[in-house]
Amino acid sequence: MPRPYHERLNFTMTLPLRVISHGTCGPKMVLPHWHQAIELAYAYKGHPGTVHIGGSTYHMEEEHLYVVNSEVVHSYETFLDETNQIITLLLPQAWLFQVVAAKQLPFWGPLDLDLRSAPYLDLARSVHTLATNALTEPDDRADYLASLGAEYQLVGELLKRLTVNGQVSSDQLPLPQPLRQAVTEIQDNYGQPVSIADMAERLNYSSVYFSRYFKEYMGISPKAYLGQIRLERATQLLMTSKTSIQEIALQTGFRTEKNFFVTFKRHYQMTPKTYREKYAAEQSWT
Repeated sequence: MPRPYHERLNFTMTLPLRVISHGTCGPKMVLPHWHQAIELAYAYKGHPGTVHIGGSTYHMEEEHLYVVNSEVVHSYETFLDETNQIITLLLPQAWLFQVVAAKQLPFWGPLDLDLRSAPYLDLARSVHTLATNALTEPDDRADYLASLGAEYQLVGELLKRLTVNGQVSSDQLPLPQPLRQAVTEIQDNYGQPVSIADMAERLNYSSVYFSRYFKEYMGISPKAYLGQIRLERATQLLMTSKTSIQEIALQTGFRTEKNFFVTFKRHYQMTPKTYREKYAAEQSWT
């Protein structure tokens, strides 16, 4: 799986906030990344999959909004169809600085919001307006103004309801630079033997402290993260290439084909061959 990247987003459009409808594209994995924008993932319909924010994983539920603070690592594993859909709202950092009129953006949380609950009903109305207009793509000036008003109402509700004044969790904080370096190194070298102890030493940490520090932000240990990357990269090759399963095992860092088979089946509850047969034909979304 390619390494997490800093996504540079283009917000040169009429509305300052970007609204993305992901449609019904089948299985979709968004790789770990971060960007200088607040991201709000709205489960518009059904249970579209999981979102990983920092070290936490949330199983997405209908009418829930998931909050990703700026420069926080996040990723998605979803299956999108007529009954399971997501709308993404991206609030660019530069615009937010103007709206909030502060030198530093606030941290927002909790990260999983049930928009049907009383404290978030006004927030829900603004999200619904933006989502509806994104799905219908209205040309009417009144709809544009309604969306523009909903954007400012959305920020107001975030400031009112979600601003954290006390201690924030690691899932609300940008990934520290040493961990960005470690993640990049793991991502670049997943196909080769990787020594976590040597990595910790290069970053001037003990192995024990480094593993604890890594897990605090990423939710899993460096060793487990390496294994996850190898599996996720293997699934991409299974779905998008005709490379043999034996070669995929070797390319993604598994010692033997048998080790790959056992690890893969334990994680996905099916063999690599079955996974390829089931999902390779559903890759039109790529």
